[in-house]
Amino acid sequence: MSEKHEGPSFFESNRQVLENRYPEIWATCDAVDAESVSLVYDGNDVVNLKVGGVDLYQDRAANWTQAHLDEYFKDPDRIGFDDPKYCNLSPISSELLAEIRNYIQSEDVGEIANYPVVDSGFCFVFGVSLGLHIKPLIERTKAKVMVLIEPQPALLRASFEAIDWAEIVELADNLSIEIRFLVGKRPQENVRNIERYIWQDGQTFLEGSYAYIHYPSWELIETRKILNEKIPVTFLSAGFYEDEMLMMANSYGNMHRFPLSFLDRKPAVARKFPVFIVGSGPSLDKSLDVIKKYRKKAIVFSCGSSSLGILLANGIVPDFHGENENSWPLVENLRGYAKKYDLSPITLIASTSVNPEASKLFSRRWFYYRAGLSCTFTLNQGVLPLMGADPMVANSAFASMISVGFREFYLFGVDCGRRVDSGHHASEAIYYDEDYDNYLEGESFEMLENEFNRSVPANFGGEALTTWYLDMSRASFAMLQQQVGTRLFNCSDGAKIDGAMPKAAAALKLDGPEGFQKQLIENIDNAMHTYQAGEYLSGLDLKDQLEKCDVFEEEFLTAIDEALSEDQSFWVFHERMIKLRVRLGPSCMGVLSIIRSSYLSMIRVGAFGGTRIEDEEKRMAFLRFFIGAYKNKVQMMIDASRNLLRQMVDEKDVIEGVPGVGPG
Repeated sequence: MSEKHEGPSFFESNRQVLENRYPEIWATCDAVDAESVSLVYDGNDVVNLKVGGVDLYQDRAANWTQAHLDEYFKDPDRIGFDDPKYCNLSPISSELLAEIRNYIQSEDVGEIANYPVVDSGFCFVFGVSLGLHIKPLIERTKAKVMVLIEPQPALLRASFEAIDWAEIVELADNLSIEIRFLVGKRPQENVRNIERYIWQDGQTFLEGSYAYIHYPSWELIETRKILNEKIPVTFLSAGFYEDEMLMMANSYGNMHRFPLSFLDRKPAVARKFPVFIVGSGPSLDKSLDVIKKYRKKAIVFSCGSSSLGILLANGIVPDFHGENENSWPLVENLRGYAKKYDLSPITLIASTSVNPEASKLFSRRWFYYRAGLSCTFTLNQGVLPLMGADPMVANSAFASMISVGFREFYLFGVDCGRRVDSGHHASEAIYYDEDYDNYLEGESFEMLENEFNRSVPANFGGEALTTWYLDMSRASFAMLQQQVGTRLFNCSDGAKIDGAMPKAAAALKLDGPEGFQKQLIENIDNAMHTYQAGEYLSGLDLKDQLEKCDVFEEEFLTAIDEALSEDQSFWVFHERMIKLRVRLGPSCMGVLSIIRSSYLSMIRVGAFGGTRIEDEEKRMAFLRFFIGAYKNKVQMMIDASRNLLRQMVDEKDVIEGVPGVGPG
């Protein structure tokens, strides 16, 4: 065997196919030092790869790879869930699940496998090197999307000499499989890209996906570890039909009942005045005296009802109060504060979807749209949604203050987690009141105590514990900070936020002027257009969107009839429903923006069990049953959306038939 070779090579033919199909990948690999690795030949065959003078494979590469694959497929590493609760069921999906369970109990569906036997969505391949495993993995998994993860571009480049990429690309094309590359990236970046692929290519068939580690390296093992932690979150649905109905009704209520102004992403005059963003994390206890000390030198923004209550109880009246929640418990919390304190000096900054009964408690309201919501698509005259305003109120506070020109920020009680020895909130938070029972459905004190199951770097060193949504919050802070480049100081003793400078609250010194907050807020308010109650709605063509409900209904029922006679898998049915949504989306945005997530996530509920049925004939019978049950549920959502839009067209003062609009 030799490290030199003068015979035929795949390199030039691979150059042509990769430059054409994956130009960025070719450019990345072509730019690396080819001498950093060396190929080992036996005649014309590449049989090993030396990295740092050491063989990567313990045997001839082909033999080692085949043995490794054979061992892997005895018990493949697959992404699976034990219960359909991981489908993040909403009420209408729960009804569908009950019908599915009745069918399975009453009909002979045969053996049900632990993992899907068809329609696997992804095959995550950790490590490429010579690539001899790629073709067998395509053939054996038949996953619809193959993600090739190679931290070292020089190793991927070696595969250009060892395998015929044209053959692999053609095979994938014939099987309608998409190949995606992640090359030269760190573990966290790999996982962020994988999550993006999952959202882009569809969560419905994430379950059953394969994960194959080709060779051991820290980057690959760490990527697999992080992915395993984040998959349960990525699998969650977003934008339930029931939530979208409520957010549409609330947005209409705010626009119909109150004068209001809108924040958006248009350029704003820079404002040289510090902003204190105040959450209710456990470290707030140590920061209250500092906030009091500099109250006249900074804008103070309370984030959520718990933060507001703590500040008011300590004699600090914030300039702004932020809310994202659309729930009735939020209203009850704020009503309690309104009975004890004067809220009139506070400007509410909130998502359009906040409950109007909460908005009513404030004398001035600045609203913003959140990206991706039905109200943002349908009840909007071109106002850009705030980027980075999710998932927590502290994120929307940061985004909204940036949108009006502020560039210097201090985070207090924005812990994005907690220290191991601390509570989940500041000690004065409403959750610690003995008689507090105003939780959202499914929440409890015990849940708040026990949901911190991720370990992340802490702001002042060491480790902090966090939850999936608080981890998303700190990532959102980091993303927006990177895009805008503010002076962001993290005075919270919780999780580290990339791009935020750690600063102990006790060390804070502000030397600027006092008492400019009121004038600043008036200047901003005067620069925005104030719409009187109902004025903004008058510029929307809601009647057209109401009429388009009938158009979508007709097209949907036609697609269902075609699916019942033609479709042979959940994957094909899912693709049919996506194509219908894409085709009608621009014209039927009203109804589709409301039902769109449940419209697809309900297919996941069926696929959870249906893709596990081993007998093909019984699997097809189940698919036919499911399509009929699915049709009925979507019809219910269309009817409810039509009723909602009709009430808006009729300018009803109170929307009826939408759970959550009122306390009942």
